Formats: sequence, structure tokens, C-alpha cells
Amino acid sequence: MSNSIKITWQGEKLVLWAGKAIHWPEKKLLLIADTHFGKAATFRKSGIPVPESSSLDDCLRIEKLVLDTKVESLVFLGDFLHARDGRTEGVHRELLEWRERLSGLAVHLVRGNHDLQSGDPWPDLEIHCHPDPWKEYDFDLRHHPADRASNPFMAGHIHPGFSLKEKNGQSLRSPCFQVGKNRIILPAFGTFTGMRKVKAEMDDRIFMTDGQEVIEVPNCC
Repeated sequence: MSNSIKITWQGEKLVLWAGKAIHWPEKKLLLIADTHFGKAATFRKSGIPVPESSSLDDCLRIEKLVLDTKVESLVFLGDFLHARDGRTEGVHRELLEWRERLSGLAVHLVRGNHDLQSGDPWPDLEIHCHPDPWKEYDFDLRHHPADRASNPFMAGHIHPGFSLKEKNGQSLRSPCFQVGKNRIILPAFGTFTGMRKVKAEMDDRIFMTDGQEVIEVPNCC
């Protein structure tokens, strides 16, 4: 068991972290998808009682990953904010304090469907926003996976999860990285997000994570 696994994909050495992020060492880059900051605040505005600490907790998790990997850039693969109703002063303050602690980090966002509804992050967060897909690197960085993409890509949006049946008949279900020949789908990073069960396609590798450990599912296809 390990908190990270090294893989080679499209000729590049990548590290899948149990914390639901991908580290690209050569580019000194960290990739995260679907934080959905402000989702809890959105629910509370609707009268649904949910914990208030999810945004702060996720900021601290990102901060630890950045410090552990010593990256120079961070890319959010869409859905940074959940909804316009989640743009509260409290969420803004937590994100601004997080950004100030990582002031030397270059941060980018590939706009997802929730970002288009909620609007770009507050300007003082200094997050550079890009249309989907962003073609800055050797392969596309996207929010929405593409069925017929001309270039290999990394994406989010799906919130992939995978289930395993244990010997006692119970099922183990957790978020996962879905790694195919030409695409990688990242698990949703946000604490307060759902998960959609995916089926491994031909040549897929599935890496399940509980946030503490990441394991490859043997013979998943």
C-alpha cells in the first residue's frame, strides 16, 4: 500500500497521488479536478444543513500536496466553484488565505460546466482561466472527456468511482483514476462531491483511492 503510484503514460512519467491529484514531475505541475468549492455554502443557502469546513479542509489538502510535490504550477481541470450561490464571503476568505500561503504558485483553471454558471474565481485569487480544452502541454487538459479526441487528454467531470466485491460478499467502492491509452479521468477532488461508478474499458487501468492509499485494481478489464 502506498500514498502514490508512478506510471508511464504517453511516454511521460506521472505520479498518481492518493489525495486525488496527478503530479507531472518533468513539468513541475500538479493536476486536480472538480473541487466544487462553495458547494456546502450553496446547500446551506437552500436550508440543507451540511458541514461548513469542506472548503477549508480541501484548501489544506491542496496545500499539503503542493508542498509535498514541490510543484511550480497547479491546474484545476474544471468545476473550481460549484455555483453562483456558493460565492460567499466565507468561501472567498478561505480561498484567499489559501492563495496567499501559496503566492509563488502559478494557478490555472480549465473552465468546466459549473464554472460557466458560477463565473470565474475572484480576481484576487490570481487564477488564470482557459477554455476547454487547454492545449498548453503535450496533450490536452480538459474538463469534459471527449469520445473522439484528436489528442490524448486528462479530464475530470465524471467523478469516477469503482467497486470491488470482497470475499465476504460485500462491495468496496471508492473514487478512482481511470487510465486509458489516450485519456486519464481524474477522481473528483472535493470532499463534498458525489461519485459515479465507471466500467473499465479495453486497455483501461483502474487505480482506486480512499484518500490515504492508492492501489491498482488487478485484471480490471
